[in-house]
Formats: sequence, C-alpha cells, structure tokens
Amino acid sequence: MKKIILALDVYDFKKAEKLVKETSPYIDVYKVGPILFLQSGKEIIKMIKDNGKEVFLDLKFHDIPVTVKRSVESARELGVFSLTTHSIGGEEMLKAAAAIENRPKIWAVTVLTSQIITPEEVTRRAKLTKSCGIDGVISSPLEIALIKKECGKDFNVVTPGIRLLKVNDDQKRVATPEVAIKEGADFIVVGRPILEAENPAEATKNIYERTLIK
Repeated sequence: MKKIILALDVYDFKKAEKLVKETSPYIDVYKVGPILFLQSGKEIIKMIKDNGKEVFLDLKFHDIPVTVKRSVESARELGVFSLTTHSIGGEEMLKAAAAIENRPKIWAVTVLTSQIITPEEVTRRAKLTKSCGIDGVISSPLEIALIKKECGKDFNVVTPGIRLLKVNDDQKRVATPEVAIKEGADFIVVGRPILEAENPAEATKNIYERTLIK
C-alpha cells in the first residue's frame, strides 16, 4: 500500500471528488476529517470507495468507553480502512475501541501537531495504546524512531505535519517526506502541499517519488 494519505481538508464534495480522481495513481488512502464528513457524510465515504480507494476516518473519538465502542462499530459498518481515537481517552476507552471484532485499524492521536510536549510523554502514550490493543498512533515526525524502538516495527506510526521545506505555520513539529520515511513512518498524511498546489496531481507525483527511498 502506498505511503501517502491525502488529507481531504476541503469543504466541497465536488472538489474532494476531483482531487481523488486526479491523485489516485499515487494514493491508496484518503483522510476524511470532521469538516468534510459533516458536510457530505456517507456520500464522501462511498465516493472514495467507488473509486477503488480506502478511507481514513479522522474524527478523533474521545468519549466514555461505550460511546467510543459504538462509534467504532458504526465506522466498521461504513467500511472504512482506519479511524482515530485520542490516546488521552484512557485505558478503558482504548480497550473498548480495540475489542470490536472485524473493526477498522485504529490509530490513536498522541498529541496534536500544533502542540508541544516531551518525546517521553509521546512515547508513554504510544506504549499505553499498544498495551490496549490499538494498531498504531498518529505522531509527529520527531518521535517516529523513538516510538518504533519502544513499540516495535509492526506498531503503525502515521505522521502528519509533512512539509516539502521548512515553513512557519500553525504546525510546530514538521518534517519533509524523506525524513519521515527514513525515520520509519508507515504512512505520511499530506494536506496543504497538495491542496494548495497549482497542480495537485503533479505535486502528489512529486511527493510520491520522494517517498520511494531506499
């Protein structure tokens, strides 16, 4: 499976559909967050799957265990590939989510990339999620190697905060595609470098080629 996940952080269904069609040679999984899901609901999930692609449903579930459990069950019925919970939801919540049979992959958010905490705290949260049966974590490029060392190579690390070069914006903990892949990221989540590009298809091709490193 290709390592780029395109974040469809757009408001318009038609724009999302155009992006999927234009970038599909280089991407297998598309991220649907709360903005697009609230705007388009099941329709956006169906469109992506009808194009032969997978959905990463990024709604960051964080609630009482029974509510998160039922949310994971609902996501399973949608046929999504993966979804997110918050690691700070705690052991009981994480275990309730992980216990669902035939569920999507679950990736727990360690910390938002707009925030800064110590690498030790990120690793602690990653180890907790693994002990609860979660498949992996969402974590910045700066903690990939440490998480892989502590949690094992089969524990997924999915990395947002990808930039093609150093920029100043609201994400504090960023890296280039090459750095993230070399550090061991299983997937990189890319948004603005593609969404804001003059030619999104060409930008996606460029980033895809940058992930094909030895």
